[in-house]
Amino acid sequence: MPTFRLKSLQHLLLAAALLCASFALRAQDKRTPSATFKIGFLMDSLKIERWQTDLDRFQKRAAELGAEVLVETAEGDDELQLRQAQKLLNFGVRTLVLVAHDTEKAVRIVDAAKAKQVPLLCYERLVRDPDVRFFVGVDASAVGFLQAYFLSQRASKGNYVLIAGSPADINAKVLHESQMRVLKPWIDRGQIKIVSDTWTKDWSPSEAYAHMSEAIESAKGDIAAVVASNDGTAGGAIQALEEHKLAGKVLVSGQDADLAAIIRILDGTQTMTVYKPLGSQAKLAAEAAVALAKGEAVNTTAGVAIGNKTIPAFLLTPVPVTKDNIKQTVVRDGFQNLETIQKSLPKEKWPQ
Repeated sequence: MPTFRLKSLQHLLLAAALLCASFALRAQDKRTPSATFKIGFLMDSLKIERWQTDLDRFQKRAAELGAEVLVETAEGDDELQLRQAQKLLNFGVRTLVLVAHDTEKAVRIVDAAKAKQVPLLCYERLVRDPDVRFFVGVDASAVGFLQAYFLSQRASKGNYVLIAGSPADINAKVLHESQMRVLKPWIDRGQIKIVSDTWTKDWSPSEAYAHMSEAIESAKGDIAAVVASNDGTAGGAIQALEEHKLAGKVLVSGQDADLAAIIRILDGTQTMTVYKPLGSQAKLAAEAAVALAKGEAVNTTAGVAIGNKTIPAFLLTPVPVTKDNIKQTVVRDGFQNLETIQKSLPKEKWPQ
């Protein structure tokens, strides 16, 4: 090859390399900043749709703020969740975020974090321990109120079935107490009768199905409403109602605005669900966790009393969702996708 051609080729390759390096530097400028510290996130379970949504949005916001999120999932095992907490603490996380399986047994995790001088943030389920540093969630009492009030306004007489959540989850207990406060005046007047009131281990849809089947048999199908505490238990109950040709004739509540629940609402087998703005909740939790990791104060005026101490908190407002406001709530917020919903239903049942 002639010398002048070789030199021209060398110049061309050098220019190309410099151009690639320039593009690489520009791309690097636009990337999320590299993680400078670690945050631990202890999940109870990822089996329910909403928890994966929470985790995805938490991780995204934490990464934007320069934090790496280390995730452990216990799948309902309290001893495993404790060991996972100890592992993350030994690994050097600077904040520990906890979705407790059993909020009473999780006091041990709070103690472990305190011993390592690591701030602990409770997410959705509050461990009632004064050493919790922060809480992010929704007032479970308000959710229970919305569920029972909504159904009682539409069925003020008749037999009611209550399907509560996990007895190990403090939120399930708060929900149940709130539901009963709403229904009590109707019960006292003899207008509403509770024919079945059961707990559902780990919020299991299959267990809710079994409870509902027993209630239908016991009441000989005479049921006006089912106060199901979340969409998973609602789905189990509706399966039993369908088998007895009662689906769509019995009012059913829910919680979490899962895709399956939204489709059931539009299809007419579930009456309502309670939507919690999980995107905002997860984002706020990530911001609070990062602030705690940096030793910074988290600005909030809300709090939850535990004994003589008030735990600072971000408390979000729950929203009832029916077939009439799906577009204005879960679709508008990007929590559910309109096209996905439409693909699952005939056009006449699409949200308006």
